Amino acid sequence: MASSFARTRPLRPFAVAAALLGSLLLAGCAPAAAPSSSATPTPGASDGTAAPIASPTPTETPVMSEPVDIACDALITPDDMYAINPNVSLMTESTPKADSLAAEIAAMNGLTCQWVHNTSNEVLDIALAKLPEKELTDLKNRAVTESTQVPTYAAPPVEGFFTVVGDEGEAQVFTGSYWLTLRGMSFFEPGDAEQLAEAAIGHLS
Repeated sequence: MASSFARTRPLRPFAVAAALLGSLLLAGCAPAAAPSSSATPTPGASDGTAAPIASPTPTETPVMSEPVDIACDALITPDDMYAINPNVSLMTESTPKADSLAAEIAAMNGLTCQWVHNTSNEVLDIALAKLPEKELTDLKNRAVTESTQVPTYAAPPVEGFFTVVGDEGEAQVFTGSYWLTLRGMSFFEPGDAEQLAEAAIGHLS
């Protein structure tokens, strides 16, 4: 009678090699894991749509003066200036002070004039621009907030204003379609510019 505890027959070398080869083949057939992607799609690149183009910011057209058909020695004549001070001359070449209203008028291609005191070299800036009603209204509104209204330069509808900038007085007058400015060290108060302002207004009317 055969024993149930009979010794198991050892595997032959060929069978062992076959078993190992089978295991390796099965491992090689396992599907590889798909690589994960953390990249964020770029709009307008991977989706095929065009990236939006920013529109340029519109710029305001600078305000320009209409041609002013008057010269410096006609706006304020030598006689006008002589009546105030005979020791003052009209400068043939001039550059308005950078922080003055005359400099604004120069940027508008308006008329700018400078008179110089022959002894002290004090310079008086006088400038004139001819502008549309809208620009004149904007300038008047600004003058109301930055200056003091002066009713003595001329009768309405002329409007006058005066302020002090540093050590100089600066007057501005609105008459018809004109914006007139006057600035100098000799203008301590509104009345100091009154005679020249009235002379210029008279030559414009």
